[in-house]
Amino acid sequence: MVSLENLMLYVPMALLFVMLPGPDFALIAKISLLEGRPQGQAAACGVALGICVHTAAAMLGISAIIVHSVFLFNVLKYVGAAYLVWLGIKALRYADATGVAVTRTAVAVPGVQKRQISRLSFPQWRRCFVQGFLTNVLNPKAVILFLTFLPQFTNPMLPLGSQFLLLGGIMASLCFIWYMLLAYMLGRVHCMFESYRFQIWLQRCAGAIFIVFGLKLVTTHAH
Repeated sequence: MVSLENLMLYVPMALLFVMLPGPDFALIAKISLLEGRPQGQAAACGVALGICVHTAAAMLGISAIIVHSVFLFNVLKYVGAAYLVWLGIKALRYADATGVAVTRTAVAVPGVQKRQISRLSFPQWRRCFVQGFLTNVLNPKAVILFLTFLPQFTNPMLPLGSQFLLLGGIMASLCFIWYMLLAYMLGRVHCMFESYRFQIWLQRCAGAIFIVFGLKLVTTHAH
């Protein structure tokens, strides 16, 4: 098993990696502010599952195969980048559509600025969960991280499978806790930002951020 000394070093460093702003952070912040806490926490569950997939891939040697194969790494890189750009374009298009709808509503019913928020349905939960999962699992930087970061805290003289499970489980747990708390905190102030103007502004900002993350992902190299 992993030594206590290694765990004491690993946990704060893993927490730092989890808390660094990235596509996962941007997605959960956007969903929590625009749709509410339950939707944001559904996305957090998807991200945590993505961490579990990366752990299993690193443990089984799949991550090493991907990193050392130019073709496979590029496929993952471009698919991940395309997905983030698609999320960005979708957010920008939604913002434009919302702006048109607000203009028409303002003309038809002056003073209408809020919308009714329905309870979280299963299709909503599934959509947010899948977005969180795909945003994380299609990120080639996560593949590199798990392949290079986790082995530094393992003992090569002991079975690596159980050590990868422990370290990956800790990473997934930290990710789950952090993003659940983030969704909760942002969900608490969600009601303060229900104006359509704020939501249009946030959708446009989020769309631009996702597109930037997607384009930046294209420049990622395995080595």
